[in-house]
Amino acid sequence: MSEPLPQRDVSEGMRRTQLIQQLPGYAGMLRVNTQSVPHSYVALHHPTGKYVHRVLLKLASVLLDKGGVRTVGHAGAPGLVIPELDSARGVAQIPIWPRGYSAVALNVLGHPEVKDAVTVSAEPFMVLELDSAWNTFEDYLGAMKTKYRTRAKRALTLSAHCEQCACTDWPDAEWLDWAGELLGKTLADKVVALPEDLRELLATFKRVYGPDFHVLGYRSHGAWVGFITALHEGDTLYALHMGFEPEFAREAQFYQRSMMDVVALGIELGVKRVNMGRTATEIKSTLGAMPLNNSYVFMANCRWMRWLVQGYVRWFHRLPSYELRSPFRED
Repeated sequence: MSEPLPQRDVSEGMRRTQLIQQLPGYAGMLRVNTQSVPHSYVALHHPTGKYVHRVLLKLASVLLDKGGVRTVGHAGAPGLVIPELDSARGVAQIPIWPRGYSAVALNVLGHPEVKDAVTVSAEPFMVLELDSAWNTFEDYLGAMKTKYRTRAKRALTLSAHCEQCACTDWPDAEWLDWAGELLGKTLADKVVALPEDLRELLATFKRVYGPDFHVLGYRSHGAWVGFITALHEGDTLYALHMGFEPEFAREAQFYQRSMMDVVALGIELGVKRVNMGRTATEIKSTLGAMPLNNSYVFMANCRWMRWLVQGYVRWFHRLPSYELRSPFRED
C-alpha cells in the first residue's frame, strides 16, 4: 500500500506542534525543505540488551548522547510529523544546522532515496479503511470470512470477563497513575526512546487533545489490567499507547481485543480509517489493516555518521518477517 494518507489541515499541524513542544526532550523548531517542523532529542531507556545486542546499545547510546542526533517530531508521538523531502537537495534541505548536530532522523512515507542521506526501512503503519456500509461493529465482523470472524470472536470471548471503561472524560487523577504503571510494565523489557516519565507523556496528550484523546481502560476482578489510547484527528483514528498486565494479555488475547475496540470506536466516531500503528503487522492484517510503508531518513552533515548508519543498515538492521492476511470476503 503506497498511497499516502490525506494531507492534514493547518489546525491539526498546529496541535501536533503544540503537543511536541510540551513533551520532554523538545529541542525547538527546525527548517526542513521550506517546512518548519518541531524536533527533539533522542535517548534510549531500558537498555537491557534482551532484544538488541549490548554492544550495539552502548554504541547507540553514545552516538545519541554525544553525536548530536535529533529526530523530527518526537519518539513519543510516532508518525504524527512526517515531512516531505526533496530527494535531490540532500542535507541542503536543512539550511541551518544548530551547533553540535551530526544527524537528523526524519520519519517519511515510502522508501525515498535522498542525496547525502541514508534511508532505513521501518515496520509499516497498518491502516484499516472503514467501509461506509459498516454502521456497527457487527457489520465489520459480518464482512469477514468465517475463519477470521471466528478468530475475532474468540478474542472477544477470552476477554469477556474484563470490564471495559471509557475513561476519556475522567479526571486525570482517576486514570493516569494506573495507566502509566501498566505502560511501564509493557515496556519493561524493550529498548525504547520514550520519555522516562510515562505518566507525563499520557498527561500531555490529554492536555493538548482533550476529548479527542480517547482512553479505554480494562478492569478484571476490581484491578486495572490494560488500557489503550486512540487519537481522533479529522477522518482518522490513531491507535497510540497500550499497557497491560503480561499474564492477562496472553490469556485474554488483549492485543487483538483492544485493537478491535479501537475499530469499534472508529465506526462510532464515523472516521474513514483506523491507523493501528506499527508492529504486530500480521496480527493487524487479520483485522483488515493494510501496510502503509514508511522509513527513517538519516541526514548527516559529516561522513563518519553516514558511515556508521550505513554499516548498521548493512550488517545489523533486520525487520520482522510477516505474512499479510486477507480477512474480508471480497478480498
